[in-house]
Amino acid sequence: MPLKKTLILLLLLATFKNQSIAQSPIKLKEAPIINGIKQHIDIDSKNDQKPILLFLHGGPGFSSRPYFSSIRKGIQDEFIVAQWDQRETGITKVWNDSPELITTEQMHKDTEEVIDYLLKKFNREKLILVGFAWGNYLGMTYASKYPEKLIAYVNVSGMIHNNESEELTLNLIREKAEKEGNKEALKEIEQIRLPFENWRQLNYQRKWTAYYSGFKNVDSTYPPKLIEDWSKTWFNVFLSASKENFKETIPTLNCPVFFMSSRKDLLANFELSAEYFKKLRAPQKELIMFEKSTHEIPNEESKKFTEELLRIGEIILQ
Repeated sequence: MPLKKTLILLLLLATFKNQSIAQSPIKLKEAPIINGIKQHIDIDSKNDQKPILLFLHGGPGFSSRPYFSSIRKGIQDEFIVAQWDQRETGITKVWNDSPELITTEQMHKDTEEVIDYLLKKFNREKLILVGFAWGNYLGMTYASKYPEKLIAYVNVSGMIHNNESEELTLNLIREKAEKEGNKEALKEIEQIRLPFENWRQLNYQRKWTAYYSGFKNVDSTYPPKLIEDWSKTWFNVFLSASKENFKETIPTLNCPVFFMSSRKDLLANFELSAEYFKKLRAPQKELIMFEKSTHEIPNEESKKFTEELLRIGEIILQ
């Protein structure tokens, strides 16, 4: 073949190769059938060649949509950011009710199917999984079962052994109420039994935990009607998840793991999280502290949360 034709052919091949790996932005609103119902997944990125990051919201039953937009914008240059509204939550609930009573087993199956859907859609073998609060209950369980599908796991203010966490916090708020001589608090705190027997006891625990975490307008932070309505779907699921003790059931994770915690967090009691992190065995682990937040790290310190996710990406993808 003449030299001129050979050069032209090589140039064309190089052009086709560059086109095949061209970077493209993504903005999708997906509606896959997950475990029997249509479930909503937002997917955003400036670059479709970046790793997938899936955020598991808290609750259960509270979408991350109200606070996640700024976080998504801050990390979509470096990740394909996936945000899933779990069943009976957000847009998924608007689309369809869960056809049966929700169980923890069902929620774990949903999580597995969502991750498989994303990996298949983008032809990947692994993704980064972030579990916030209740989302950590789903995420830690997944990370223990399928570490080969994770680049890393990030626990944010996560449930570790919620029954124990609630007891530590109950003792603390009772002590604070006694020291303060807060008769209203003491009257309601003394009605709390662990594990919770009804939604009202949970409401009292959340109300005074919020109060002694610095939120003075507790009725707007945890309005009783919100907890009562929530309990009709989620109370028994929450109680079941609260029994899980990761200190006993997951002593080891076979993937890199990062904990984001605040000393002021009384919902996912920091002392318990720190104790578990110290004992947890993993090929790579790091505890990242937030000084201004209470429990809601992604909402209360969104800028630092975004920066830490980007830093984690640099560490594990270098």
